[in-house]
Amino acid sequence: MNCHVRNMLCLSQRLQVKFRAYFAIIILIAVQLVQPTMSCKTENCSQRLHRSLKLNKFTNKMTLKLLETYKASQGDSTDLICEMQMDNVPVSTISGQTESERILSIYSHLKAFLPHLKTVMEQQQDLDPPTNPLTEGINSVITHIRHMAVRVNCLLQILLPNIPIPEPAERPTGIPPAQNIFQQKAYGCIVLTRLQQLLSRAVQEQKSLKGKTCRRTKKNYS
Repeated sequence: MNCHVRNMLCLSQRLQVKFRAYFAIIILIAVQLVQPTMSCKTENCSQRLHRSLKLNKFTNKMTLKLLETYKASQGDSTDLICEMQMDNVPVSTISGQTESERILSIYSHLKAFLPHLKTVMEQQQDLDPPTNPLTEGINSVITHIRHMAVRVNCLLQILLPNIPIPEPAERPTGIPPAQNIFQQKAYGCIVLTRLQQLLSRAVQEQKSLKGKTCRRTKKNYS
């Protein structure tokens, strides 16, 4: 049964080839940015901030490309469903009055998005073959969000020295398991849209830390 009859979220052959080629390139770049066993214990303040910001920028670009491809695969009225209200999906707003509170907010949001990304990937696997490039792309973004959370945690160790970093409790997404095709389209697009907005704001937050945070840290330890 073809994709049109089954109302699946299918990509054209041209889009699949283009998307796979793009992710093949960024995966090669990603090897230089993330390490499975990376540790920041031996890194100074400037190194931690530089590597966190670099990974943030890269993950933001990756997520934006994935969102564009996701929208292109959904057909008409995609922009409308991507802006729908859905209370169960984390917001992209960064909260807090101080630098440490705002970076902690980023960390908590990254953790909160992970189960939603996993759900979107599982839904995509049910709709399309496992080799679907969207599934591969979402899986890659999940990996980078995990690594980015580690990097942000490294910053928090500087901003909140000798204070245990509170780990957000793992919560179910609250998304009904029996969503219809339209609901799954909306959910996936909303999750990716809000995540990309968060990553874009996180870049600006980390840029604002550049220089002054590390200078202040040196003064505190001198």
